[in-house]
Amino acid sequence: MWWQQYKKELMGHRAEGLLIAGALVVWTFLLLSRVNRWSPEAIAVLYWLPMGFLPLWVLWSSVQLYRQEWRENTSYLMLSLPARAWVITSAKLAVLATGVTTLMLLIGAGAWLVAARTGILAELATSPDIAAIPREWAVKMSLLVFGVALAAFVTIGFLAQFAYVFSRLFSRFRGLVMVWTWILLFWLLGRAGDLGGLLLAWLPDFYVRSLNVISGIPEFLLVRIESGPFAAVALLLVGLYALFNAMLERAVEV
Repeated sequence: MWWQQYKKELMGHRAEGLLIAGALVVWTFLLLSRVNRWSPEAIAVLYWLPMGFLPLWVLWSSVQLYRQEWRENTSYLMLSLPARAWVITSAKLAVLATGVTTLMLLIGAGAWLVAARTGILAELATSPDIAAIPREWAVKMSLLVFGVALAAFVTIGFLAQFAYVFSRLFSRFRGLVMVWTWILLFWLLGRAGDLGGLLLAWLPDFYVRSLNVISGIPEFLLVRIESGPFAAVALLLVGLYALFNAMLERAVEV
């Protein structure tokens, strides 16, 4: 059941995904055609400018995953079938994560291609400080940053979905309710992090290796990060997800 729901959501929003991915590819090759005409720095800056719209796309796409259901009245049909709410919500979150992952990979591939064609990559490779960075550490940190960014985008999308569905409980001022709910949820996440730092300070901390390159010599430093705030935020998100499913099954009129 879950896989069918995931495929349904994915196919239902494939046109939007293909349009954005195609626009990104066209923009990349348009800038590549300016190589040797424009300065490499200008091309690199122009490439990254549209990427600032990625968080806005996450918000818009997250809401669209549910708005389309209500616009076409398919949400009522789905909830009237013997399908649990978690199947619907998790499938939509998986589709959002798939889209974000695909775009991040395309952006990374485009950035590498732009850097290679403009000569920026070759300049970085000849830099003593860059050459001193261990490849294993660079790969691990890249994966860590990718994972953190993906989790952050999916969290933003989930909170937007929660706010939208919650606004459906009201017959008036739904837009205002959605915006204020989204703001309140972020405030709650911040307070949960502060409280987790106090109440969950007994949890073991985790460490990240920070790299400093001095005169071409790499030096690693262990950076301690408290796990209490992250654990508290994770617990709050789990609770919100359970409330989200209950709200979708019971509170929203079918």
